[in-house]
Amino acid sequence: MTQIAVQLFLAFGVTAFLLLVLRRPALEAGLVDRPCDRKRHGRLVPLIGGICILLGFAAASLPADFGLRDYQGLFAGMTVLLLVGVVDDLVDIEAWAKFAAQVFAALLMTTWSGLVVEDLGQLFGPQVSLELGSLAVPFTVLCVVGLINAINMFDGVDGLAAGTVAAALSWLVLAGAFNGGASWLVLAGLLLASVCAFLIFNMRNPWRRKAACFLGDSGSMMLGFALAWFAVEAAQGEHALLPPVAIAWILALPVLDTLTLMARRILRGRHPFHPDREHLHHIFYRAGFSSGQTVTVLVLTSVLLGGMGVLGTGLGLPEWVLVLLFVPVALIHVLIQARAWRFARLMRRQLRWVRSNLRQ
Repeated sequence: MTQIAVQLFLAFGVTAFLLLVLRRPALEAGLVDRPCDRKRHGRLVPLIGGICILLGFAAASLPADFGLRDYQGLFAGMTVLLLVGVVDDLVDIEAWAKFAAQVFAALLMTTWSGLVVEDLGQLFGPQVSLELGSLAVPFTVLCVVGLINAINMFDGVDGLAAGTVAAALSWLVLAGAFNGGASWLVLAGLLLASVCAFLIFNMRNPWRRKAACFLGDSGSMMLGFALAWFAVEAAQGEHALLPPVAIAWILALPVLDTLTLMARRILRGRHPFHPDREHLHHIFYRAGFSSGQTVTVLVLTSVLLGGMGVLGTGLGLPEWVLVLLFVPVALIHVLIQARAWRFARLMRRQLRWVRSNLRQ
């Protein structure tokens, strides 16, 4: 236990230290996010979050008292996506190149490391296990690439993507802590510590009015891949800690936001990855929420949704019941996106009413 505590401190400390010392070199090298019409910040911000998180995570993982051979695919995939993301942050590479890197990382996970989604659980009732068979590898690759892009597309407000990843990792680690644990839980905890260190520099708070650094495509893609790895670890194999439907609850918000937006873009005849200002956080902006308030609401929503899946499983709710409960959540999200302007006006009125009552 003492060694794990030291490793957690090392992950947090190394990440925080690197975030401090790499800011100036990043500015000099041009590894920065520049203001534009779609971005609310008004200055150059270093895109070093992914680099610092991976280095802090890797440094803390080396002293692990278990072999890291089984996790070579994890570190290799994270490194590939980080490097491709850094190049994209510097020179804007083509979308197909990023997609190819994402598929390659997913194949490292599935074909090299042998980590695949083989069973979707008892979604249709007890004793009815939905096994994928020959579809396991392509389905896993699709899910991994999808989650990578979901986290990447969710990275639109200071602290939102990293806060959502931290919430998901927290539920996975918590579930493992109460179910005997496994070696991957140590790595998930170390990554969580590194992400928390980044959030201190990225998330707005009373002591920090602007983000000191961003994840960049390198960081968001890398975290999406790592989260996919740990999610599959938690839900598959003989020692699975959670059913797949619980993982769906944990990852619900970024995944639903991405799927809904992509569907709307396709229906409008646009490219599914075409950037716009119709994400869930943009709806909160229109309603009058600040960046900090938006992140707080959405991250807490992720925490609550993840709690539904994890605690529901812990209380013994059948998987098919969790599926039925998930359906209205998904429908509400789709309805909010479909009626974004009306929902924003409704929230704006409610927000004005709350603020007026607070002043009295």
